[in-house]
Amino acid sequence: MKPIYLSGFGVSLNVDKARLLIRDGCHEADIEPDQYTIQPRNADFDSVIVDSQSGMISLTAIKWLMRHGIPLFVLDYDGTILSSVLPREPIVGNIKRAQLEAYLDSSKRLHIAKKILETKIQRTLDIIHWLSSLYEIPNQIVDSIESESDNLSKIQSINRLLATEARVAETYWKIWYKMIPEKYGFGSRIRSKHQNNASDRVNVLLNYGYSFLESQCRKALNSVGLEVTVGFLHEVRQTKYPLVYDFQEPFRWIVDTTAISCLEQEKFNQKDFFRMDNYVLRLRPEAVKRFLEYLRASFNSTVIHEGRNYQWDTIIQLKAQEFANYILGRNKTLDFADPDPHLTKEDSRELRERIQKLSTSEARKLGIKKNTLWYLKRRAREKKPLRTYHKVTERLLA
Repeated sequence: MKPIYLSGFGVSLNVDKARLLIRDGCHEADIEPDQYTIQPRNADFDSVIVDSQSGMISLTAIKWLMRHGIPLFVLDYDGTILSSVLPREPIVGNIKRAQLEAYLDSSKRLHIAKKILETKIQRTLDIIHWLSSLYEIPNQIVDSIESESDNLSKIQSINRLLATEARVAETYWKIWYKMIPEKYGFGSRIRSKHQNNASDRVNVLLNYGYSFLESQCRKALNSVGLEVTVGFLHEVRQTKYPLVYDFQEPFRWIVDTTAISCLEQEKFNQKDFFRMDNYVLRLRPEAVKRFLEYLRASFNSTVIHEGRNYQWDTIIQLKAQEFANYILGRNKTLDFADPDPHLTKEDSRELRERIQKLSTSEARKLGIKKNTLWYLKRRAREKKPLRTYHKVTERLLA
């Protein structure tokens, strides 16, 4: 995952002598925007994301991007994807035909939808267990979600699957509400309407994060020739891309854990946001670029899958190919849950309690200096981000 993000007034993409000329937008009158000259077949980015209300993209620039296999995404005012231009997909009519046949086969559609929801619930539990090392989460909440997972095998309709998804999501976002400090103004992710019109900082980060995830899923599905308007868990609706939303579900945890880490470490403050005339809150362009870097680090982190190291953005691509092979009958099984992300947290309640009880003499034996101990105790007491060297953490918890 290595997008180039363009924002501000007067964004420009053009071509001169086979070179792609990119000009970022203006944000302040006295600051000259960045400009890039990209030689053919030498782009060091894999997508272009435009978050601007004014500018120009020439037809020759679009052709240049498409010939280099680089998709173009345009964001709306709320940080969601408004439009996209994708490279030409493979001409594989048999995949689209098989996808439609699988959709029309009620038992096969139900099986695929269950696999998607099964993985989403498992990732929800993974995040909850990850959070429980630092936050107190009642056992009954975990039990209720595990119960929903256990009951999936009994469900025989898409509507009941969607009802299960809604209940799990409601429980999940309640955990966020209790966990997120009041200063962020987070009420819920679920709204009866205008869900993407964020009025608090947490939902703003999630909107942008999910948009970047959506761009990765669109790119992966397009590359193998799947039809994004035909989904299995999410219903087919006009102007919607249900298969993209299906594919986002197993990977939303990447955005969620990144957003939580940013909030815990106070990577963004109130100055990084601004409110529009319609009361929608937005991230400032420079803050979006910072958040994108944190997301890139998460998407580009590695995991072992089938004996090899892969980055998570590559896993999305592999899962799209595996799904295509499944509906074509080449793969007999379908598994969205493998590989497991193995989430771990450096900060924990156990570590904080150990620090609070640690005496000066004990700290000295562990190689922790007096001023370091004072700093650690203060951070542990104030519940602010707690960072310790890996070796220090090992000594404390030994």
